[in-house]
Amino acid sequence: MPRIPASGEVAPAGASRSRRTRGGLRALAIAAALAIAVPGSFALPADSPSVLAPATAQAAPSEDDVAKGGVFADSQTRRVAPGLDLTTFSRLESAGWNEGSVLTADLTEQTLSMDVVNSGTVASRAPLGELMTSGDRGSQAVAAINSAFFDINFSDAPVYSSVSNGESVVGSDSKRPAFTIAGGKAVVQALTTSGKATLADGSSIELATLNDPSIPAGKVGVYNARWGSYTLDRPIGGPDKVSTHAAFALIQDGEVVKVSGIVEKGVGAQEIPEGAQLLLGREAGADKVAALKVGDKVDVAIGPDQKVDLGVQGSDQILKNGEVMAMNDDSLVKTAHPRTAIGVSKDGSKVFAVVLDGRSADSRGMTLPELGKLFKDLGAYNAVNLDGGGSSAMIAREAGSDGPTVWNTPSDGEVRSVADALVFYSSAPKDVVSDAKLSTTLENEKSVFPGLHRTLEGEGLGKNLAPLAVDGEYTAEGAATVEKIDQGTAIVEGVEPGEATITYETGVHMDSVKMRVLGDLLAIRPSARTLSLPDPDSTRNITLTGIDSDGRRARIETQDVKVEASKGFTVTDDGLGTWTIAGTGDAEAGTVTFSVGDVETTIPVSYGTKEEQVFDFSDLGAFKDGNARASGSLEPATGEDGESPAVRLQYDFTQSTATRGYYLIANEPVKVEGNALAFTATVKGDATGVWPRLQVVDGKGTRTNINGENVTFDGWSQVVFKVPEGLAQPLTVEAIRLMETRPDAQYKGDLTVSALTATTTTSAEAGGDKAIHDPALLTVGSVDDRPQRIAVMSDSQFVARDPKSPSVEGARRTLREIKAAKPDLLVINGDFVDEATPEDFDLAKTILEEEWDPSIPYMYVPGNHEIMGGKIENFEKAFGATQLDRNLGRTKLLTLNTAGGSLRSGGIDQIEKLEEALAEVEQSDALTGIVVFFHHPPSDPLPSKSSQLADQREARELERVLGEFRERSGKSAAVVNAHVGVFHGSAVEGVTYLINGNSGKSPAGTPETGGFTGWTMLGINPGAGKVGSNPTTADRVAWLAAETKPWVDDITLTLPKVLPEGETGEFSTVIEQDGRKVPVAWPVTAQYSGRGVLVDDGSEAAEVVDDSAVIRVNPLTGEVTAIRPGEAELVVTVNGRSHSQCITVKGASAPAKPAPEEEPSDSGVAPAEPAPSEADPAGGAEDSDEAAGTDEDPAAGAEGPDEAAGTDEDGAAEEPAGQAEPPAKENPRMGSADPGTASRPAEGAPGRGASAAAGRHTSLPRTGSELGGAIASLMFLGLGSVLLARSRKAGMK
Repeated sequence: MPRIPASGEVAPAGASRSRRTRGGLRALAIAAALAIAVPGSFALPADSPSVLAPATAQAAPSEDDVAKGGVFADSQTRRVAPGLDLTTFSRLESAGWNEGSVLTADLTEQTLSMDVVNSGTVASRAPLGELMTSGDRGSQAVAAINSAFFDINFSDAPVYSSVSNGESVVGSDSKRPAFTIAGGKAVVQALTTSGKATLADGSSIELATLNDPSIPAGKVGVYNARWGSYTLDRPIGGPDKVSTHAAFALIQDGEVVKVSGIVEKGVGAQEIPEGAQLLLGREAGADKVAALKVGDKVDVAIGPDQKVDLGVQGSDQILKNGEVMAMNDDSLVKTAHPRTAIGVSKDGSKVFAVVLDGRSADSRGMTLPELGKLFKDLGAYNAVNLDGGGSSAMIAREAGSDGPTVWNTPSDGEVRSVADALVFYSSAPKDVVSDAKLSTTLENEKSVFPGLHRTLEGEGLGKNLAPLAVDGEYTAEGAATVEKIDQGTAIVEGVEPGEATITYETGVHMDSVKMRVLGDLLAIRPSARTLSLPDPDSTRNITLTGIDSDGRRARIETQDVKVEASKGFTVTDDGLGTWTIAGTGDAEAGTVTFSVGDVETTIPVSYGTKEEQVFDFSDLGAFKDGNARASGSLEPATGEDGESPAVRLQYDFTQSTATRGYYLIANEPVKVEGNALAFTATVKGDATGVWPRLQVVDGKGTRTNINGENVTFDGWSQVVFKVPEGLAQPLTVEAIRLMETRPDAQYKGDLTVSALTATTTTSAEAGGDKAIHDPALLTVGSVDDRPQRIAVMSDSQFVARDPKSPSVEGARRTLREIKAAKPDLLVINGDFVDEATPEDFDLAKTILEEEWDPSIPYMYVPGNHEIMGGKIENFEKAFGATQLDRNLGRTKLLTLNTAGGSLRSGGIDQIEKLEEALAEVEQSDALTGIVVFFHHPPSDPLPSKSSQLADQREARELERVLGEFRERSGKSAAVVNAHVGVFHGSAVEGVTYLINGNSGKSPAGTPETGGFTGWTMLGINPGAGKVGSNPTTADRVAWLAAETKPWVDDITLTLPKVLPEGETGEFSTVIEQDGRKVPVAWPVTAQYSGRGVLVDDGSEAAEVVDDSAVIRVNPLTGEVTAIRPGEAELVVTVNGRSHSQCITVKGASAPAKPAPEEEPSDSGVAPAEPAPSEADPAGGAEDSDEAAGTDEDPAAGAEGPDEAAGTDEDGAAEEPAGQAEPPAKENPRMGSADPGTASRPAEGAPGRGASAAAGRHTSLPRTGSELGGAIASLMFLGLGSVLLARSRKAGMK
């Protein structure tokens, strides 16, 4: 639990950021109580025995309450003490994220009380934690919030009235709303202070304030010992405008004992004895005080105008009688800030204390009207605003915790010292066991893998819910067992996938924890992919997260992990789930390997760093410039010192509203040796907000960009380009790119770059993380026989000014291929056009009219290029709504608009529609699943992570909401995206996530990472959508699988011509498209068939003895095994194009030479579809990597991977400068390949119902070998329903 920081200490990073982890972090005891006396607190009547109050669930806010003002709402309620609960919540609003904490107090609980507490003097402040635990009742304190506004720059005294234990502490003459308690009821009411100093002759002096840091002009205030030692010049205008006409009189035991007369230079600090009062007047008030003489009898009486036991004034009443108040336009009111406020129920029996974070990306804060609405949603009837901003803080001790926790993230970065606090106390006994609590030692980690372990800790709770060490027993039911108990903790082992209940009992008290046992551990992901230790004092912490085949995750404990570190590095652990890595200095680089059984991950570690120059600007002849939709020039310049060489870049971004770029391109790209951690450019900025990026080629040959911060500064400064973890090294730097993605940003810029350096470490050889090839994206098989088929294309990116461009031809080719496949629906998943002009959309409509079948419906989802150079209204005018909701039979289809780079950018109303759609599917008797389409994926599978939702918290919340839907409803869900430029499939919490690659524009990644051009066919079996409470990966794939459809200009199968019986050889297939060669392996989908062939895809069908089989081929391993003597012909089909190859298996007696008709030839397959027309791009049209108006290689003078509006970028491939376009080719569908082989369209391809002859051997769709045979077998069983459903396909729709 995070501890309370001392004064000035930085608050723990993320102490409140984790939605479900705030309450379980380690706690440390709070600072010792101050050795000062404070007034006793107001206690509610206590005339009955103390009893343990259960969590007041009916009083605490529900998730529905906190969700009313936003979406993706999440909340968790914890017990604090009898009658006091703590609810933490987060939600996404139109203006951004908000996080808050709510203390809900039940004032009918007789052991619960409240008080206003200060440090012992009014004119001082102390850390909130010290205030909470100070005084005689400090040991009973269970929670506290900051309270009054105070004189922060000078005296630190509260500026409004406060009452403690029925006595005024500070009094103001302003009549402001206040939170009060009187007679056990909470009320928000106006409160003011007034009084009189009555003289012996009956005359009196009006008293305006008590211990107030500001006396109104011409008035008299009174001060007592509570004020402290701060100078009394402050109340009379100090320090800048001290009244020149002031006077004071000290009164003790009703008699004046000291007078000042009129003073002109302030009264300074005055000692006020306990029980005495000091009258202080200014201007006219000074004359009244100066008239008093030593020995005069004076009776001083001052207090609030309402009889209350507790009170604290606020600035504004924000909720009155259940309605949000109309307020002024002051910035305090109308600007979003961190907030502290307090509200009461209509009957006054409940108190709601709210602390809301603000001024950060995690939480924006609220205006006062928004805060009033929040209180109304929480169930309050009246509420008042207290001090906020950097003062806002909440501390509470969760039930069972050793000490209190800071539950918010203060905007100052630390818990601010404040003048006073509202403290909650519990007088319930702490030494009498009244309950039990069971929790995981790794906070909120309630999942475990089979064969691995989770540590739980049980404890007793006193009546005040404080922890008590007691003896107890642990039991387990379901899919886990209790392995051992050690010093009060239990070690639980997962046995098999499913649910388990762990119970802890002590005496008559018990508590239990529900645990999930996930699927078998598939892979390990460390919290950091690389580690750099710059010096001997540096250490880095690592945690490990395991993943199963459904993308469900759980932390791994140290007891289950074997660690090996190379020489020069040491690893220690905390015994729970964190490892600490340090360097000894004996080696510059090494590795640390973590192993869990057969699954392992290796992290490269480096020691020490080096700085090296990347670009030398002394010779500008080594550079050239480039641009996209912009112009510019470069010239020699000097750096900040007036001597070092530099380059001046002047650019004009006023020529377009689409993405613009100006580039400094190295004629000879610079390879950076070692492992680059970051690049630093010394820049003379122009404050335009231009976006600097570095174009690099990674160690695997993928061209990408590394982002720097926008240039919002004038003069010289540094721009840092941090290298993303996981990017393959070494890096080669090609260009500095100045980008502008904001359509409305029109300007001319002028900046100078004097140096570009790299911070590097020595490279360590380490294998990358094990690739997870999700089985829902098929490697082997087809979705042709599924009842519902949806084609997906995206990222063509053509412009109207070049209607014959390769991008246009690519879009047409893709549409023709899809139309021939006759899907039930087409989804164009964004970036169909490039610049979003009306002309672009007109061309898009023309292409669809000419190429598409009007009998097949389509849904067009906007991407970032649908607003890249125009407004979204252009899209809406041409194609209608940006968000669509359709039912395809028993499957819900929902499209969302992420054109602005996030879901929120399309309006949170569409996220509300998502939540409504999930509720509809969950409650429906007919609907069995939902597929959600939007352009930007939650996660970019490429290391650069530059093409994903800009708000990654939004992405994680989406994954949470969908995962909870699947677990709660027992129905299926999937998400389909684009934007990255590669094909990919993954799973998170049992939900499938698919990415369609580019369907016209050149790809971004390498072929091995899914970098090819084509489209995707989804196959859905709605009858398999209800997966129940403990579904398998096979269940997920049985409902939805995807088949990638790469463009195929040519296909080549390589197979041994002869193989001895019993031996194993290798085979492989490669397709060619636009001059690039793509291996036929995940994520390329293929079908395998042939004569005398048994296809071993890991399914049970492949285990059946086939007496006719001559060879066994395993597409997942690329192995071919000779079974018996004879001849066989293997046929491999990709997107309707096939290639066959014959093989002879020689045994004891060689087989006879096959008859001529058995030789492979075009006659060996069914007649092909009619040859494509001359307009078909497959018939030889060139398709260069870069098209006019699209994202081109900056080295060639045009834009590279384009940038999503204001956020991330499309994954466009950028070819090196000077690379020639591929030559035009003859139609590859005509004729055959080498002698003895055949390359042709598959049987019946590509119409619906054709299984490319693969169905005989590949009824089970399969993926890469990483998942192993076990998953494949499960998948086959799960897909049985698909096979049975084929005869009922029409009814399933």
